[in-house]
Parts: sequence; structure tokens; C-alpha cells
Amino acid sequence: MDGILNICKPAGMSSNKCMSIVKRKLGLKKVGFLGTLDPLASGVLVLLCGRATKLADKLHQSTKVYRSVFTFGIETDTLDSAGQVIARSNSGEAIPNGKQIKSVLPSMIGDIEIEIPRFSAVHINGKRAYDLARARVDFVPPKKTVKIKRFELLSELKHLELCRTEKLGKNEFYFEIECETGTYIRSLAKLLAQKLGTVAIASSIIRTRVGDFDIKEAKSLQDVTTNDIMLFQKVC
Repeated sequence: MDGILNICKPAGMSSNKCMSIVKRKLGLKKVGFLGTLDPLASGVLVLLCGRATKLADKLHQSTKVYRSVFTFGIETDTLDSAGQVIARSNSGEAIPNGKQIKSVLPSMIGDIEIEIPRFSAVHINGKRAYDLARARVDFVPPKKTVKIKRFELLSELKHLELCRTEKLGKNEFYFEIECETGTYIRSLAKLLAQKLGTVAIASSIIRTRVGDFDIKEAKSLQDVTTNDIMLFQKVC
């Protein structure tokens, strides 16, 4: 079948694994996806089925929206909650407040340079960065310029139930970020913390939109059927 599927990838699963489950469940032969989500991240994963894979280059540039909890005062080697702690702030005074965060958010909008996480799929001399990091090979993570269209500190915990259930701690803040392709939310957490004189990780990440595909219409792995495939003719 040729078309597009809007899937809500659960946290704790790779994008490839999610794609494989859908492919096997629906009996699809050729499937690809747009924009890899970290294993710990959840949310919109757009699957291209059959002839719709021809749309990959066109749709790959789609704007994406994320909601993420940043935990300040701690840094891990993966820049998320799965890694080993490599740095902590010296005291509680290093934890910023909402006013301080809002004062630096304007500098996080536009074309900004980020450091790609050591644990990522980017190639370093022909090898994946995460393979080098796991092997404890010393290397300098590359940098790249990304475009951030919107970076907001949220006052309400909208959609928080989709990525975690407990309440936010005193050192945690909830953000909504609209950006172009290739942006690492984990890197944004690190950069924002640096601007505030501290450290941080992205402890929860959920992608709520990819182009016109919204999480409100995304199907779970349990509920998805072939009837949910948006036919190729309607999206060409």
C-alpha cells in the first residue's frame, strides 16, 4: 500500500523498531520514516509507505514542534536521563528561575550553533558517534547551525502526560520548541544551561508535530490499521 502513516512512537523504543513493528503488523513491504526520534523520546513519527517514500526529500524539510522537560543542575554523557552523570552544579543557587530563563530565550531563536551530542547517529570518520562514545573513544563532537523559530517556557503542563506522569521538580522547566530539521533538543538543553551558567539535560522529549502531522491525530502501535494510511494520491 502507498501512503503516509502518522504514528505516536512510545518512549523507550528506537524509531527503527517502531517502524519495523508497524511494517510487520500491517504487512507492508517498503517503509521509511521522517526524522529520527531518540529512543527515550515519544511522539509523532511519520512513516512513508510504498511509493510515498519518494516524498522523503520534500517532507524532510518540514518544521517540527517539540515539548521537553529540561532538568537543570545535572549533565550526563547522553544529555538525557539515560546517561551517566558527568557534571553537577555546585549548589542550588545555580538553578535558574523562570525570569532568568526568559531573559536568555531570545538568544536561542534564529540561526544558532549547537554541539551535536556525543551519543548520536552522526558519522565521525566513517563511524557512528554513539559507537565511538560507547567505546570510550576520545573525539570532539561536531557543531552545526540550526534554525529555531520559537522557544517558549510553558506555564501549563500541556501534554505532559504523554512523556511523564510525575510533577515537575524545582529544578525542572517545560518548554515548547519549533524548529527546522536537524535540531537536537538535547543540545538545546545544554546550550541554554551554558547561557545561564549551569548544566542541564533534556529529561523528557515529545514531538507534537511534523509539518501538517499533529500528535492529536497520531495512531498508537496498538490501534493502527491499514485504514489509517493517508493514500499516496492525496499527498502528492
